Amino acid sequence: MDPLVRAEVVIGENTRQVLVESNITLSQPAEKVRNVTATIRSLTTEVIAGKVIIQGVVHKQIFFVGLDDVVRHQAEDLNFSTFIEVFGAEPGLNVEVEPTVEHIGFLLLNPTLLHQKVVLEIFVKVTETRQINILTGTGPLVRLDQVIGENTRQELLENEVVLAVPAIKVTEIRATVINITTDVIENKVIIQGVLHKQIFFVGDDNIERHQGEDVEFSTFVDIPGAVQGMDVQITPTIEFVDFQLLSPTLLLQKVVVEFFAKITQSIQINVALGPGALLKLEEVVGENTTQFLAESTVTLNRPAIKIREIIARVTDLVTEVIQDKVIIQGTIHKQIFYISEDNVEFHQAEDVSFSTFLDIIGARPGMNVHVDPVIETIIFELLSPVSLLQKVVLEFFVKVTETVQLQAAIVSPYGPYGI
Repeated sequence: MDPLVRAEVVIGENTRQVLVESNITLSQPAEKVRNVTATIRSLTTEVIAGKVIIQGVVHKQIFFVGLDDVVRHQAEDLNFSTFIEVFGAEPGLNVEVEPTVEHIGFLLLNPTLLHQKVVLEIFVKVTETRQINILTGTGPLVRLDQVIGENTRQELLENEVVLAVPAIKVTEIRATVINITTDVIENKVIIQGVLHKQIFFVGDDNIERHQGEDVEFSTFVDIPGAVQGMDVQITPTIEFVDFQLLSPTLLLQKVVVEFFAKITQSIQINVALGPGALLKLEEVVGENTTQFLAESTVTLNRPAIKIREIIARVTDLVTEVIQDKVIIQGTIHKQIFYISEDNVEFHQAEDVSFSTFLDIIGARPGMNVHVDPVIETIIFELLSPVSLLQKVVLEFFVKVTETVQLQAAIVSPYGPYGI
């Protein structure tokens, strides 16, 4: 069966060169400039009809030789903005930007005035996330997000708030959903978050005022086929906001929020190439599994007669791809529950840093890495009432992919079926 997948359809791409030119006054008179380096920072984009607007900062580091022959350093940040035309681009589409510093030229106009020219090349790709039935075949092996299910739920969030000062009228309430967290369980997605409201009202002195309010909420969406460990995407929409002044300081609010939830799981298939859709995909370069033993001894805060339980999870995971290898670093966060000599249960936390690597032939710097860490076993032993030996066995499944653009065959004509 050809799977229903969530993929990025390429709308268009383009490249533009930008010249960023400036004069800077050096902090000390210079005999000569040794070199100037530049990097791109704080890059932001906005997609409008047929164009992508790009803004950012060129961060420069200037090294120059003073009149006393001492090499000095001076930094400079220079804002830039430009746009690139991409046919078919529309607000709300995805955008990928790859900026490159192509050339840096500089000229010392006088001992303290430096003229600089930085040439940037900016590559832009615009994509749209769609659901399509993709044909399997004998083409490249790619990693995809298969759609397991999706559903929508509406929730009425009603509460009363006491205004800071008496009001004669409420002019507007703006609401947004922030800090969303999810938990996938069997056939359900539990959603928690905060409804952030901005209340605009007129006081009895005829001055308009603002008051903020954060209301925590939780709800769930039924999705048959969902199981723990699957990926979830949540799209909240504020559908309706209503309010009523019950008294000069008591405001009743009703907000209707629609939650759209989509469950996906990562699969890898050989796609069929041919007419259909130009897709931005992750081609599988290689994968491997490694086990790692993290051993540590911790001093307990008080003497213990027994350890009840140790719970551990992997946090702060970072990876680096080098030639034919992936380096993995992170932290094992442990929660230790133990019984003291007076039979009271206590808790103590411990963070243990680790690093390891595994071989994946074909891996190169710049490729994508997907890591699934699993804590297989936790072994512990009380060496003394305050000394606890712990051994944690970790298993890492690592997949390396490379972002490619493929013309893939699909089951039927596709359209904007949603995200």
